[in-house]
Amino acid sequence: MRIIGVTGGVGAGKSTVLNMLEEMTSCIVIRTDEVAKETTVPGGEAYEQIVELLGKEVLAEDKSIDRRKMAARIFSDEKLCARVNAVIHPLTKKEVERRLKKAAEAGIYDYAFVEAALLIEAGYDDICEEFWYVYVPGEERIKRLMADRGYSREKCISIMSNQLSDEQFRKCCRHIIDNSYDGDTTKKQLERLLLSAKNRTGGEDNE
Repeated sequence: MRIIGVTGGVGAGKSTVLNMLEEMTSCIVIRTDEVAKETTVPGGEAYEQIVELLGKEVLAEDKSIDRRKMAARIFSDEKLCARVNAVIHPLTKKEVERRLKKAAEAGIYDYAFVEAALLIEAGYDDICEEFWYVYVPGEERIKRLMADRGYSREKCISIMSNQLSDEQFRKCCRHIIDNSYDGDTTKKQLERLLLSAKNRTGGEDNE
């Protein structure tokens, strides 16, 4: 089972790419954002620590963590954000490793795809054999986010400014998936990458 990290900035269409990969391969897909959320639900490993860091004002009426309140609380405080990440990221990574081990033991998957915008920053290079970067130009990503999620232009720019630059993504990722065009174009790129991943014997090429 090959373990491949799929990353890219907000609005690049990582979910679209992953959906295609699920149709094209025998694989397990692990979305680290979903795993991270599971650690912060009541009873989750990170729940008590996050409430202690952020205060009970981030709780909803049912005592769950209101993710909008949480985001607002840490948005403008880099140190607090780092402290929250220091709690959530190791627990998330531990759970991802557990799921990958379970998938490998099952012996039924050819691939495992691990997805997150922060794979590089969170040190998933010691888990994934390689990273694939889902690319869309910044201005196009802004248009998509405004249309699909109702974000303001200012919010899009703010989120993007806190993520790796295109240059940094390209430097750390083995392959580039240009998701700027139609689905057929993206699918053809994935077909080439899957063939390359299957047959690779070495090299550091980017496509």
